Amino acid sequence: MAKCRFRKKNGSRCGANAQPANNLCVFHDPARAVDGLRARRAGGMNRSYPATVLPSDTPDHPLTNMREVSNLLAESINQLRRGQLDPRIANALGYLAGTLLNALQKGELEERLSKIEAMLERNTVSPKT
Repeated sequence: MAKCRFRKKNGSRCGANAQPANNLCVFHDPARAVDGLRARRAGGMNRSYPATVLPSDTPDHPLTNMREVSNLLAESINQLRRGQLDPRIANALGYLAGTLLNALQKGELEERLSKIEAMLERNTVSPKT
């Protein structure tokens, strides 16, 4: 698709996709100036919505093992299904829970490996000189 032929004050070209009829984007087409203004306003309004957050009195969950993380996920899924949890928060929780589960698994494996290495060191007999 062709790019808009409009030149900015610094001489660079507009990077928006052009309309086939006149090689200008909706923002630089004089015939569609009202549409461009409306689109700019809508974009600005959509960015001004406050971030979705949980209430400050939401209790913390201990998340030190896989069962606790799974319980939080189960609770969050049910809250989402009931409409009590914003999908954006649920999405972030899912992502972070996955990252946390991965870290917990790696920590558990490292701990087991350290124990095995320690046992092997104790069982190794030093040669007598």
